[in-house]
Amino acid sequence: MQDSKKYNLEALFERLTFNQHRQLVLFCGSQKWAATELNKLTRKTTSFLTLSKEPAFKQAQWPEHLHQILGQEFEVAIYDGYSGVIPNKLAALSGTVKAGGILALVLPELAQLNSWCDEGIITWQNHQQSLTTSPFLARWQRLFAQLPISIISETNDTRLSLPDLKPASELNHRLGEQDKVIETLIRLLTKSQQHILLTADRGRGKSSALGLLASKMPEQSFVICARQYQAVKSSFTHLAKALGVDYSGNEKTLANLRFCPPDKLLQENISDDIILVDEAAALPVPTLIKIAEKFKRSVFASTLVGYEGNGRGYTLRFKRFLAKHYPTYQQLTLNAPIRYEQCDPLESSINKIFALDAEFNAPKQLEQFEFTHITSEDLLHDEHLLRQAFSLLVLAHYQTSVNDLRQLLDQPENKLFAIKQQNHLLGICLVSIEGVLNADSIAMIAQQNRRPKGHLLPQQLYHLLQQDAFLSHKAARVVRIAIAPDFQSQKLGLQLLNYTEQQLQDEVDYFGSSFGCTAKLLKFWQENEYQIVKLGFKQDKASGEYAALVVKTKTLKTQLATLQALFESQFPYQLLSHYKQLPYELVLCILLSRPKIEASEIQKQYLQSLTTQPANIEQGLPQIWHLALQRPDLLCNLSAISQRLIIKLVLQNNTKEVILSDFELHSKKQLNQQLHNLVTELYVQI
Repeated sequence: MQDSKKYNLEALFERLTFNQHRQLVLFCGSQKWAATELNKLTRKTTSFLTLSKEPAFKQAQWPEHLHQILGQEFEVAIYDGYSGVIPNKLAALSGTVKAGGILALVLPELAQLNSWCDEGIITWQNHQQSLTTSPFLARWQRLFAQLPISIISETNDTRLSLPDLKPASELNHRLGEQDKVIETLIRLLTKSQQHILLTADRGRGKSSALGLLASKMPEQSFVICARQYQAVKSSFTHLAKALGVDYSGNEKTLANLRFCPPDKLLQENISDDIILVDEAAALPVPTLIKIAEKFKRSVFASTLVGYEGNGRGYTLRFKRFLAKHYPTYQQLTLNAPIRYEQCDPLESSINKIFALDAEFNAPKQLEQFEFTHITSEDLLHDEHLLRQAFSLLVLAHYQTSVNDLRQLLDQPENKLFAIKQQNHLLGICLVSIEGVLNADSIAMIAQQNRRPKGHLLPQQLYHLLQQDAFLSHKAARVVRIAIAPDFQSQKLGLQLLNYTEQQLQDEVDYFGSSFGCTAKLLKFWQENEYQIVKLGFKQDKASGEYAALVVKTKTLKTQLATLQALFESQFPYQLLSHYKQLPYELVLCILLSRPKIEASEIQKQYLQSLTTQPANIEQGLPQIWHLALQRPDLLCNLSAISQRLIIKLVLQNNTKEVILSDFELHSKKQLNQQLHNLVTELYVQI
C-alpha cells in the first residue's frame, strides 16, 4: 500500500498483520488535509469504508443506522470527527476493522480538543442551549497520551506506535476456547431440560458458535431465534461451511437449523427442538421468560459489551429469573476474540475511550455513606469516578450505550447526585433540567410547527393538557436512578431521590420521570408522592413494558390534579382495549391511586344476592366492575386467584377461553366456582 511521503505506515501494517492485531491511528489537522492524506492511503486498496459528510473523502458515506455498518470487514476504516463524533457510530466502525488493519480517526490537532466542539455536539444539546466546549473530547485529549495509538499530524511530529512482533507460539490459538465451549454445550444439551446463558463481548464468535453447534449435532433439530434474520446470518454461514453446503444468505432453513422470529416461536408447539436465541438482550425479558418456560432446552446468547447497548443489565435481570425457577441453569463465556488475536490495541483503545471495559466494584458491606453532587468537571478529572458512574448506568439499564457516556459529560443541563461510601459509588441519580421555554418556542409547540429538541417532560405534559404552565416552568426529569445490585432493597434509592429533591427544590417547580412501568417501580414512585398521569400505548421493544409518566409538584397543584383526574377517567376504558394483557399486579397498583367511593346499600344487597344465586353471577359482572373501580383497595385483601380473576376477566374483559388457559382451569364449571368464591370474598370485605 502506497503511503504519503511525510510518513510511512508500511512498517505498521506489516507488524499488525504479523501479530493479527489492529490499531487506532489519529489524523490530526484540518479536514481538507486529512481527506487528501487518507485518499492517498486508500488509493491502492478497495477494502475500506469512510464515514464522513465531507465529499472530499473518497467514497464518503454517513449511514443512519448501526446495522448498516456492522457485519462487514475492512483493512482501513475511516471516521471523520469533523462530521460529528457519535460514539455509537465510531465504536461500531471499529468492529469492522479486520486483523492487520487500522481505524483512522480524523480530528483537529490534539492541543485543540479541550476547546473544540464537533458538529455532533448538537445531539447532546437541548433547545435554547449553546455549547462551546466538550468535556467528552477534553477527556480524549488526556487519554490519547496513554493509549497504544499512532498519531499523524498536519503541523506536529508524527508518532507511530510500532508494536513488537509476537512470538509465533502466541499466534493462531484463537479457536481453542470456542471449540471447548461448543463441546460443553453439546454435553449440557444432551440433558432432558437445560437452559444455558452464553455471554461474550463483541467479536468473540458467539453467533458462529451457534452454527457450529448445529453442525456437530446433525441428528438434532435446532431453531434459531432473533429479532431480525440479518443477525443470524453468521450462524448459517458457519453451519454451511462446516457441512460443505451452499448458503446464498437468504435461506431461513439449512440442514438441521431453521430461523424463527420470537413472536412466531412462542406460537409453535415444539417438543424436542433445541432453541438458540441470538442477541437475547435485544428481546423483551418477558419474552425470554416465556421461551424458557415453554421449551425444555435453550441457549440464550448475548453480547456483554457492544455498540448497540450493553447487556450486563439484561444478564442480571434474566439470571435472577433463571436462578429462581431453573437453578440448574448454566452460564458459559467466550473471552477470546476470533477475528484478531488477544490484547488487540484497537479493542483496548476503544474500550478505554468509551469506558466499555468499566467494571463496577461494590464494597463488601454497607457502612457509613454520604450524599453528594457530582459535576461534569468532577467526572472529567476523575476517571475512576466516571467509570464507576457509567458502569452503574450499564447495570441499571441494558439499553445503555456509549452515546450515554458522552451525554453524561456533554449535557450541561444534566445533574448527577450520588451516594458514596469512601471511594465507592453506591448509587446515582441522573436528572435533566428542562422547561422555561421562551414565548416563541411555546407558540411553535402550541401550533405544532415543531418539537424543540430535549425538554421531554414539559412537552409530554403540555400535550396531555394543552396548558403552557408546564413549558414555562422549570422541571427536573429523573432520567435514571441506579443502585449497586448488592445494596438494593435497602431504601437507598428512596434516600437518594429525597436528597436529589432537597438539592433542587428551590431551583425547579416540578419533578417527574418516565420509565418502563412495572408494579414494583410504580410503587417506588407512588411511595414518594409521585402521581401517574400517563401510560404509553406502545411496549418497549427491549423490556416489553409500557412507559409511565409520573409527576410531583407543589407549584402546579391544580394542573396536576386535572392530569390525574383525566388519567383516572380514561384508564378503565383503556383496560378493555390497549391494556388487556397488562400484568394484574400493575393494574392493581394503578387503581389504588384512585379516590375511594363507598359502596351503596343497593350494591351491597345486590352482591349479597349473588352469593346465594351463583347462576346469576355472570349477569352481575357489571356491578362487580363498578365496585372494583370504586373501591380498588378491596382487591388487596382478596385471595391471589380472586385478585387475578377480577382484574383479568372483569376489568380487562378477557374471554373465558383466555381465562381458562391462563388459570389452568379445565372447565367452565371450575371457572364458575372461582367466580362464586370471588363474589363471596368481595361481600365479606364490604
